[in-house]
Amino acid sequence: MRSKVRYQLLDPSAAPKSCRFLWLFLFLVACCIAYFLVFSTSTKGIFNPLKPDERNPMTYEQVMKDLRNEIDQRNVMISELKKDFEKLEFKSELSYLDSVSGKNRVKIVENDNLDMSCAAIMNRILPTGSVLKPLKHGVAFARIVYADYEMIEKQVQMSYHSQNTFCFAIDRKAPAKFHERLRAMAACLPNVLLLPDEESVDSSGHNINLAHYNCMRALINKPGWNYVILLQNHDVIVKSVYEMEQIYEWLGGANDIEITPEAGRLDKNFKWDPKSLKMFRNETGINPTVLNSKMKFAKGAAQGSLSRGAVDWMVRTTDLTTYIAQWNKGGFGVDEQFIQSFQVSADLGMPGHFTDGCLKQGKNTDFVSRMSQWKYGGADTCGSKTIRHAICLLGIEDFRTVAAYPNLMFNKMIPSFDYSIVECTAELLFNRTFLGQEDHKLEEDYYTKMVNVLYHKNHLDPNFKLECKPTYKRWAERQYPL
Repeated sequence: MRSKVRYQLLDPSAAPKSCRFLWLFLFLVACCIAYFLVFSTSTKGIFNPLKPDERNPMTYEQVMKDLRNEIDQRNVMISELKKDFEKLEFKSELSYLDSVSGKNRVKIVENDNLDMSCAAIMNRILPTGSVLKPLKHGVAFARIVYADYEMIEKQVQMSYHSQNTFCFAIDRKAPAKFHERLRAMAACLPNVLLLPDEESVDSSGHNINLAHYNCMRALINKPGWNYVILLQNHDVIVKSVYEMEQIYEWLGGANDIEITPEAGRLDKNFKWDPKSLKMFRNETGINPTVLNSKMKFAKGAAQGSLSRGAVDWMVRTTDLTTYIAQWNKGGFGVDEQFIQSFQVSADLGMPGHFTDGCLKQGKNTDFVSRMSQWKYGGADTCGSKTIRHAICLLGIEDFRTVAAYPNLMFNKMIPSFDYSIVECTAELLFNRTFLGQEDHKLEEDYYTKMVNVLYHKNHLDPNFKLECKPTYKRWAERQYPL
């Protein structure tokens, strides 16, 4: 029995009319859909980074702009959070400061039974296990002292390196016990020199220059150092041995000395030309005009930094005995014209010298060796709210300033007033020296662009023009206290 199902060949030419109409209908539908997708405004908002027109605003540039805005908003939030944290930190710091300042200041209590054996001294200055890296050049320290042995020993500890050399000139009036302890330290450490000839120094500056000069005469025979820093009893070094090495390298042989106008202290009863002063050990080859002309004079701090070349010149090329003796006959501030006058007398030829050109322009010259805050209107603007001889006494309130300023040493820290600032500074330098702490990066531009440094580097260039105003903000113009 045959099936009733009928089979038909799939021949398109034989396709029924209804099928052909179906294909035509489907083709028309497809065309409509294509037109809709291409030309309809419903495509608005579809991201196509390659088609930046008004119907496609979500371009690459827009996305990046949105991301930057979001980053800026988050940075603002982070900055606000950081400020809030610093306020909390500062509030905590102020709370701590209240506990160790004012009536609660930590003052030194001298140890009458301090072990002065060599082993004990060495262990205090360089504890067992402390390793120091070699220096390209050491530093020499010439310090006039009269009191506070434990603080003085602490200063040696803070700047100790076998390549550094320390010279001490003791005030003849210092207590016998102070003499004994310094002699004990000098006997133990080969790089500590104690001058055998003691001078009597005073606050008017008498014999200060002579004591420093005698230290220079002793130090010039010691190899390895390229700068000497001149110090007094309560000056505290605030840079590590490695930081000082780097700073002096940046100075490049220029002396770092404060230069201000001479204050009318010159005794006109004396002659002040090099020939009358018997200044040059050998006058052969010295220009007669230089020999017979009055020196130029300036004033500044007795502290400062001198290149080894300058010290060698002062000791071996010149004899400053008469020059120092004449100044010593003055009344007040007789120590403030010594190195300054050689520094501005360029024709004398001291290595690392400067010029009197800025003084002629009515401008003082910055120096970075010492930081002192002079306050003639009262102590309210001092960090410690305490003043002595018109200079702020430094307390623990000044620790932020100590850590941040570019100066090599601060004046004055007196242990009977506040010893915590001395100990905290010592800990700061220990961390920088032995733990690699970098809490404040050295300001290279400050040191390399100082007026005296640029002069030293370029003054032989006939096209060099002296610019007496530094391009940086001087430390004396910065906020104090921080």
